[in-house]
Amino acid sequence: MPGIKILIVDDHPVTREGLHSALDLEEGVQVIGEAASGEEAVTSAGDLRPDVVFMDVRMPGMGGIEATRAIKQVSPDSKVILFTVDESRASISEAIQAGVSGYLLKDASAEELVNAARRPSSTPSSPGPSSRRSSSPTSARTSRGSPTGRRRSSRRWPTGPPRRRSPTTSGSHPTR
Repeated sequence: MPGIKILIVDDHPVTREGLHSALDLEEGVQVIGEAASGEEAVTSAGDLRPDVVFMDVRMPGMGGIEATRAIKQVSPDSKVILFTVDESRASISEAIQAGVSGYLLKDASAEELVNAARRPSSTPSSPGPSSRRSSSPTSARTSRGSPTGRRRSSRRWPTGPPRRRSPTTSGSHPTR
C-alpha cells in the first residue's frame, strides 16, 4: 500500500532531509520527491502528482505562495500545506488565497505533519488569534499551555535526544 504520496519543498537541504527521515518512520506515507525551489516544486508536482506538498514559504526565486498558485494549476488535486516559521496574519491570508489547505510551523512533530496530510481538505479560512498555530487554517493546534501559542521544548527525536559531548572526553564517549 503506497499510502499518502508527499512532496517536500524547502531550500535548505537539512530541512528536506530531516522531514524525509521523520516521515519515513510514519506508517501510511511515502515521500515521492523533494524540491529545493518553487520552480522545482511546480515541475515535480506536475510530474509526480503528490497527494500532499509540504511547502516552505520563503525561498529564493519563486516563493512558496507563488509556487502554490502554480501547483494548483498543474496538479489541482494536490493538497499544499505550508511549512513555515512565518505565522503573520497577512502571510496566512495570502497563502489561503493562493490555495493552501493548511499550514504548520516548523517546530511541528512528524506526527503532526502526518495528521495534517491525512486531514481532508476543506475550504480554508484565516485562523483566529487563539489558533495561530494550525495544521489546517480552520482547525487550531493546541498551544500546550503557553499563552503565546508557542510550544515548550518537548520535541520528539527519531533516535532520542541529541547527545552533548563532554569537554573532557575524546569525543567518542557522549554524555547526556
